[in-house]
Amino acid sequence: MRQVILSLLMFSVNLSFSQIPVLKNPGIPSAKHYTITDRLDSGEWVTTDIKISLVDEVGKKHYKVIINEGSYFLNDIDLNFDDLTSISERRTSIKDNSLVENYAYKGDNTVYYFYREKGIDKNFKVSDNNIYSRYAYFVSFQGFPFAVGKTVYFRTYMYEYGDAVNMKLSCIDTTKVDVKAGSFDCYKLELCVTGWLSAFAPRKFYLYFDKEAPHQFVKYEEKAEDGKWIANELIKVDC
Repeated sequence: MRQVILSLLMFSVNLSFSQIPVLKNPGIPSAKHYTITDRLDSGEWVTTDIKISLVDEVGKKHYKVIINEGSYFLNDIDLNFDDLTSISERRTSIKDNSLVENYAYKGDNTVYYFYREKGIDKNFKVSDNNIYSRYAYFVSFQGFPFAVGKTVYFRTYMYEYGDAVNMKLSCIDTTKVDVKAGSFDCYKLELCVTGWLSAFAPRKFYLYFDKEAPHQFVKYEEKAEDGKWIANELIKVDC
C-alpha cells in the first residue's frame, strides 16, 4: 500500500480542505494486538504485527502504535488520542537497525522530516494539523464517521516530494467480508488522491472495517499493474 501511494504522489499541492482533524477516536481500547498479511514493496508477503497501547503522560493521552513488518521494518508511531492524527513516527530497518524515515509534528506549524533514500533531513512549515500518517491508516481510519455516503478530506505527509498531499476517504458500501480471522459485516471505504493532483494519481484503494465499534480493520485491497487484486487481510485479533 505504502509504495503504491508513494509512486503515484510525485507532485505536491498547497491547497488544504480543512485545518480541523476529520477523524475521531471511536473508543479504541487501551491495549490491542492483531496480525495481518502484508505485501511489502519488494513483493514479498509477511505477517505483520500491530500493537496499540494507550500512554498517559502527565495527564495527556496518546496511542503508541508498533507495527512490525516481519523481519524487515519496524514502525513506531504516536497518534493523538482524540483525533488519531500523527504526532511522530519512526521507520527502522530491522536487518541493520538503521533509520529509514522519521516524522515529528512540533506543534508550532512545523514538522521535522528525515528520509534516508532522498537525503532529506530538515524542518517543513505546514498550514494545518489535519495530517494522518500513511503507515497508520489501518488504525486512524477506525475514526471515520461510518455511514454510507460519508466523505472526509485530510492530508498525508509526503515531504519526500515536498509537501503534504490532499486525500479523500469515502464510505461507499457495506458488505460481508471473509478473512482468516473470521466473517465480518463491514463498511467499505474508498481512498484516493483528490483535487487537480488526482489527474496524475487516479488509482483508488479500498479498506474494510468492522461495522461494530471500535471498527477493527479487516481487509485492504488494491489493483496491481497486471490487473490482479492484491489484498492485506486480518489474521488474528488479541485484545
